[in-house]
Amino acid sequence: MKDTSPTTDTDTLVSTTMDVPPVSLPSTVEETLSRCPRFRILVTGVGKSSLIASIFNVSQEDIDIADGHAGTANIDREYTSDDNPRFALHDSKGFEPGSTDHWGIVQEFIRQRSKKGLSIEQRLHALWLCIETPRSGSRLMQTADEELFKFATDCKIPVIVVFTKFDLLCNEFYAKAARFQEEHADSSMIQDQVVNEAYSSLRASIEVFRHQVDLTKRKRILWSYSRQPLSCVGVSTNRHFPSFLHTLEELTDVTRKCLHTQETFVPWAVAQRIDSKQKVETSIEEGSKSMYNFDLADFAGLTTSAGYWKDMAKSTVFRDHILKDCLWRIHLDIIKVWNFRDPQGLLIGREFHVQMLKLIEEFVPQPQNRLSTMRHLPVVAALAAIFGPLFPPLAIALGAVGFTVVAIEFLYHKYREAPETALFLEAYIVDLTLFLHELFAIALQSGWQKPLDSKLVSVTFEHYKKTKSGQIHQLIRNNAPSAREAIFPTKTKRNIGDLIREQLTLCEKSNFGSLIGEIDTSSDNTHSNFEPLNSDFGSLIGEVDTSSDNTHSNLEPSNSDDTHFCEHLRAPLMSQSSLNAPEAFAGRS
Repeated sequence: MKDTSPTTDTDTLVSTTMDVPPVSLPSTVEETLSRCPRFRILVTGVGKSSLIASIFNVSQEDIDIADGHAGTANIDREYTSDDNPRFALHDSKGFEPGSTDHWGIVQEFIRQRSKKGLSIEQRLHALWLCIETPRSGSRLMQTADEELFKFATDCKIPVIVVFTKFDLLCNEFYAKAARFQEEHADSSMIQDQVVNEAYSSLRASIEVFRHQVDLTKRKRILWSYSRQPLSCVGVSTNRHFPSFLHTLEELTDVTRKCLHTQETFVPWAVAQRIDSKQKVETSIEEGSKSMYNFDLADFAGLTTSAGYWKDMAKSTVFRDHILKDCLWRIHLDIIKVWNFRDPQGLLIGREFHVQMLKLIEEFVPQPQNRLSTMRHLPVVAALAAIFGPLFPPLAIALGAVGFTVVAIEFLYHKYREAPETALFLEAYIVDLTLFLHELFAIALQSGWQKPLDSKLVSVTFEHYKKTKSGQIHQLIRNNAPSAREAIFPTKTKRNIGDLIREQLTLCEKSNFGSLIGEIDTSSDNTHSNFEPLNSDFGSLIGEVDTSSDNTHSNLEPSNSDDTHFCEHLRAPLMSQSSLNAPEAFAGRS
């Protein structure tokens, strides 16, 4: 990681790939992020390097912070990453209870970064106190950890105690279970037993610590924020541990719930690259929130208007704007929230945008005007009749993939207040959001420590188009209001956010195991278009060999002398087969 500001952002890439939306269609997400561009976090303790690499999807080799060693560190140094410009990291190296000099530096940093009147951008938003998961009977926290927890909480900084290397505690319980394992014992039952016992042990240790903290609070008159609950999470960054993704998702969820101010909600949701639900919810909230405008023409002052996702059949925000510009603004805001590691700008490029538009072409209303006769003309002649001798680049690209002249004219016409227009916009939002959710899940489960490449995006897009888009489009049509309901709205129809949430639940049940094994994301980075690939998506297991490049994974387990964790405990996504032999690994977080 670097201690310099990143130079690559979505807006910079947009300026080189597509037209920038007009200033009269400002980014609601960027407006929120302008007040707090990065989520600022302080980490200290054991296992923090792999944790930061995993949660924010940055290269562990670039994080030059030491894990858990006592010593000095420039805690004021702001670590940022070009791979993920949406978080700022401060590192406090480990310290002993008697190291008063370093303890004073940490105290002063927390005190200064929590002062009243400090801008939200400069404030410390959260602290992760990383502690190696205690083994049976060992002390949960050392004195120095307890003092740090108490002081940060007094300063009203959200503190999350992160118990790292949780898989090693499971190793211990597996060793005990293995002594009594029968020769033909059910491996799934052993897996459940081991993980449940490990969680129970950790919960018991946490409850003891909670009791100690409560006693301390009662004794300390100066405990100014005693109502803050003790938030603890056990995590593992070892990809061979069956619940490693679940533990990381839990950490992102707990961190979100601990945040004190709404201004930090969006920066956190954007910065983290583990929890897709937070991405979806943030997109919905940002798209639906009210927008503020200052009208200098009539001195009306501060006025509000509905967000881009609201009242799309009679939007005052889109009025007088070209429909393609409205769509592009929505597209960029959604992409910005997902914050993919996309250095090539694939998701904000013309090729992907064209394929998204082609996907919803069926929602283009059929006109009752001169274009009904123009549809039989050659594409070039029809475009010339609409645009004259200079064709817009997007129109040329749309014509190249078979977009009808009627559909192109519809996109280049000004926004019309009509249910058909709203249906088209809604279809684009739903399809884009659900596709990004699927892309996020596949990239995450297949080894997300790599940037997106064009083959991963194109194959995932084709998979979504063939397996989900048809059903989703039918549900969108069924949810569309009738002509009467468009005039007299009822509450029986779901809004766009509810529709996405409902479909998200169905999408989460999808098994991407076959797809994950089929896309070789390292073999075809020169493939730059998104034309359909000739692939059998029902048997994609052989296409993408993500296991062939595990040497680049930041989550590879290191060698360990600790008790081995049985191969039976691998996650279903890692292996669909049950192994009869206790082939083990030496896993560390």
